[in-house]
Amino acid sequence: MKITVVRPAVAHSAYGIAADTFAELAIKVSGAEITALTDDEYLAKGAKDSELVVLVGNDAVNSVVADLYLSMRLEPFGIRYCTDDYLLRTVELDGTKYLIFAGGRPRSAIYAVYRYFELFCDCRWFWDGDRLTGTELKAEGIDLVESPRFDYRGLRYFAHRSLHRFQAEHWSLEDWQREIDWILKKRLNMFMLRIGMDDVWQKAFPELVPYPPLDEEFPSVDKDYNDRSLFWSLQYRGELRKKILQYAFERDLIHPEDCGTMTHWYSQTPLEFLEKAKPSILPLSVSQYNGESNMVWDVRDRKNVDNYFKLTEAHVKAYGKPEMFHTIGLGERMYSKDREVNKRMKLYVYHLISNHIKEKYPNAPLLIASWDLWMRFTPEEVQALVADLDPSQAIIFDYTSETLRKNNFTQWGVINKFPWIFGLFSGYEANSEIRGAYSTANERIEIAKADPMCKGFVFWPELSHGDTFAIEYFADNAWSSETLPISEHIEKYCKDRYPAKLCEELTAIWKDFMPIVELTNWSTTDKIHPHGYDIFPYIMEKTEFKPEYREHYENKVAVFVPHQDMAIDILRRLANIPLDDEMTRRDVYDIARTVVGRYINSAIFKLEALFTAGAPIEEMEKICDVAVKLMEEMTDILGTHEDFSLLDSLNALKAVTEVNPNFERTFKNNASNTYCRSYIYENAAYLYLPEMKALFAEIKRLAASGEAYDRKKTMKDIEPIRASYYDTPIAEMKRDCKSLSECLLSAARLIGEISL
Repeated sequence: MKITVVRPAVAHSAYGIAADTFAELAIKVSGAEITALTDDEYLAKGAKDSELVVLVGNDAVNSVVADLYLSMRLEPFGIRYCTDDYLLRTVELDGTKYLIFAGGRPRSAIYAVYRYFELFCDCRWFWDGDRLTGTELKAEGIDLVESPRFDYRGLRYFAHRSLHRFQAEHWSLEDWQREIDWILKKRLNMFMLRIGMDDVWQKAFPELVPYPPLDEEFPSVDKDYNDRSLFWSLQYRGELRKKILQYAFERDLIHPEDCGTMTHWYSQTPLEFLEKAKPSILPLSVSQYNGESNMVWDVRDRKNVDNYFKLTEAHVKAYGKPEMFHTIGLGERMYSKDREVNKRMKLYVYHLISNHIKEKYPNAPLLIASWDLWMRFTPEEVQALVADLDPSQAIIFDYTSETLRKNNFTQWGVINKFPWIFGLFSGYEANSEIRGAYSTANERIEIAKADPMCKGFVFWPELSHGDTFAIEYFADNAWSSETLPISEHIEKYCKDRYPAKLCEELTAIWKDFMPIVELTNWSTTDKIHPHGYDIFPYIMEKTEFKPEYREHYENKVAVFVPHQDMAIDILRRLANIPLDDEMTRRDVYDIARTVVGRYINSAIFKLEALFTAGAPIEEMEKICDVAVKLMEEMTDILGTHEDFSLLDSLNALKAVTEVNPNFERTFKNNASNTYCRSYIYENAAYLYLPEMKALFAEIKRLAASGEAYDRKKTMKDIEPIRASYYDTPIAEMKRDCKSLSECLLSAARLIGEISL
C-alpha cells in the first residue's frame, strides 16, 4: 500500500514522532510504501498516487485537518482539546481515503498511533518487547474516541542497585529510550527519576561541591544501600539525565520535580557541603537515619530552606520543567516523642514547601507523597494535613493504596473531598518475584475509579520490571474506567503476551498460580513477622526460633498447605513449556522462582515450628535436607537466566561507559545488604545457600543439646561466609547449573517431600 503521512509543519515535536512511529510500524506490519510530507507540502502539491493519506494532529495543529474541518467535510472529533483524549477515524472525501489521528494534545497523537496498531493490526506492547502479528493495515470503518479515566498515569524509577533488569539507575540511554517509548505505548503520561541526584549539588553549589573522582568511595554512614559510590562518573550521569528528560519532553511527558527536604536516602548531602556550608541539622528522636549525610537540615533556619530550593531550581534549570513538583516531606523520620510536637514539625515542612511552590510556580501542582503519611502518621494526622492544604494546588500522592494497614487513603478524608492519586507500591527492593493482594487492590481500584476527586493512578515499586503481570494490570487500570476480575486480566495478559500455541496452557497455569502469588504481599497485618519479602535470602535476619512464637510458625506453615499440590503440578507443567520465545522464557522463570521460593519459605517456617515444639531431631533433619536441596535448585534456576546475574549486570554497565574500577565491592554492598537481597544467582550460591547450611547445622546441634537459639552467636559464626562472598571476584563466581527443566522436576519432587 502506498501511504502519505502528513504531519504539522509547525507544532510540538511529538506530532512528528507520531508520524514517524506510524511509518515505522506500517512498514514492519505490512511493508507499506511511505511518503512523508508536512501539512504545508501536502496542501501545496497533494499526494495523488497514494492509496491512503494519514493525517497526524487535530485541526488546531494540522492545516490539512483544519481545512477539512472548516469546510464542513469532517464531523467534530468529540475529543477534549488539550487533554489525553484522541480520535481514530477513517473517511473518504473526494476520492481520497484518509486515516486521521487527532490527539487532544501532542502525546495523545502518539497514543492514537499505537492504539491503532493495537486494535486494528494485532500489535501488543510489553516492557521487554513487542508482538507484531498483524500483516495488514485497516483503512476503512474506523471511528473511535477514547479518554483516560485518570488525568495522571505514571511510574517511579528508584535508585537501588543490583540487577540490570530491575534497577533503573543501571540503564543506558538506549534502555531509557525503549522504556519511554513503552510508556507511550501504554498511554501513560508521567514518570519520575528518583535514581539519585546526579550532579545537581555541583550545579547548585559549584563553589562548595566539586565533581568527585570516578574511583572515590562515597563517605557513607554504613555499607549497604547507602553506599552510593559511583559506577559511572557524575559528569556522565548528568549528561545521561539530560538526554533522558529531553527525550521524554520531546514526547510531551510529565516529570515531577523533587522539592523541599530532599536529603534522604539517595540524595544525601555531600561531605564538602556539610564541611563548608555547615547546615544545622534537625534533631531526631530516634536513632534511625542518624548519619549526617542523610539527615534533614533544620528547616527552622531559612538559609537551609533556601538552599533546599536551590537544589530544585538547579535541576529545573539544567534538566527539568517547573510544571509539577513532588515532596516526601520528612519521610519516615520522627522528631519528637510527643506526637503533637512531631506532627507540627512535619506539617510545618509541608507549609513551607507548598508556600514556596505557590509563590514561585503558581500554576504547578504539588504532589504530597504518601510514604510518610502511611508509615508515620495516624489517619487523624493526615486529615489535619489535608485540612491545611489548598486543593487547587496540592494532590495527595498515595502510592501505598493497596496496603493492608488500617491507615490508608480510605481514612484520610480525601475521598470525594480532596484531590488524590491512587497507586500500587507492589514491592520493596527485594520483591522481584510475582506477588500482590489483587483482591484488595481490585476493591480499592473500584473506590478510586468511582471518586471524581481521584486524579491519577501510579505504579511506584522500589524496583522496575520485577513483575510483568503487575505492570500490565496497572497499565490497563490506569486508562480504563472498567475494573476487570483478575481471571479476565489473566486471560488478556496471556492472549497478548504468548504465542498462540502456548496461550491456553499458560493461561491455565497462571490461573492455578494466582493463589500462590497472593500468599505474599509487601504489606501485611502480621505483627510478629512483618514479612514484606521472602525469608530465604534473609535466613539469619528473619528467623528467630522462639518458643513463644510457635503458634505463629504453625499458622504460617498452614498458609502453604492448600497450595502444595498445585505448586508441584505447576512446576511439572512449566518443565514442558518450550523456551524458544524470549517473553515466554522470562515468565516461565519468574513463575518458577516464585513457586520454589514460596516453598523454601514454607520449609523454613516448618523448621521453626518443629524446633520450638521440641520435635524429634530426625524430623528437623529431614526438613533441613529438603530446604537445602530446594535452595540448590533455586540457585541453578537463577544461574541459567541472565536476568539474575550480577556478572551480566556488571558487564552491561561496562558496555555503556567507563566504570569505577573499585565499584565491585559497592555493587556487592548494594546487592547483599539486609534490605536489598533478592533473586540473584551469585548471592544464592555464595550467601543464601552457605548461610542456610550453617544455620541448619546450628539448629540441629541446639536441638540435640537442648540449648536455646542465639542469633548473635550464629551471626558471628557466619562472618567467614560473608567475608568469602566479598573476597571472591564476581567473575570467579562460576556457574555450573542444570537445565531449567531438570531443576523444575527436581523442585516439584522436593516440594512433595515437605510434610506441611
